[in-house]
Amino acid sequence: MIDVKYRVLATPYSISKFLDSIEDKKVISYDCETQSLYSQDEVKEAKELLKHPERLDHSTYVFLNQVAHSDGLSNPRIVKVTHFIFGLSKDEAVICIAYTPRTEKMIMRWLVNFKNKIIIHNATFDLKLVYNRTNKIPSNIDDTQLLAKTLINDANDFRAKTGLKELMRGYYDHRWELIETYNVVDYKDPNFIRYCAIDGAATYYLWEQLQEAVNEKESD
Repeated sequence: MIDVKYRVLATPYSISKFLDSIEDKKVISYDCETQSLYSQDEVKEAKELLKHPERLDHSTYVFLNQVAHSDGLSNPRIVKVTHFIFGLSKDEAVICIAYTPRTEKMIMRWLVNFKNKIIIHNATFDLKLVYNRTNKIPSNIDDTQLLAKTLINDANDFRAKTGLKELMRGYYDHRWELIETYNVVDYKDPNFIRYCAIDGAATYYLWEQLQEAVNEKESD
């Protein structure tokens, strides 16, 4: 089992210094964790109010419905990024916590200006958030989910599962798969931080394995 070493950075200064320090790295992996912009109390209140739709005008009903059903997978306009995760190797990751929209934008601006390789698992999700904030996307990315799908290449989806945990569960702490909620109140919750760190390292390691598989196929 791979033991992932990680650091947690939570101030704009420490995050900025870290990003400067990896500017010349040839390959990094990237992942993020998200939540609804609305607090759990606001979501709960919206659900209560929706129990009596006859008391609501149309615009209020639409808004409350949006709040009640929002989560980290909602439209980027009503989502916040709480954790930015950078994998530096198969056993090292750095988690940058964004407590404010300003920190979130700072990290995303850095991402779109990074010139070397960024590895992302399921890039369509992560990059739609980046594009929403910056109107840009990084110029040099590999999506490990798409790479894995092309190598497995089975029309039967059951035989071609490409979720990160499905592909990498055998290498890391089994508790990685036991996370119960992404709506953590304490952004430094140890279990959630461990989960984030393994995500970053596992994405990096999967990319390394995929490169080996591609090289083997090319040498056949």
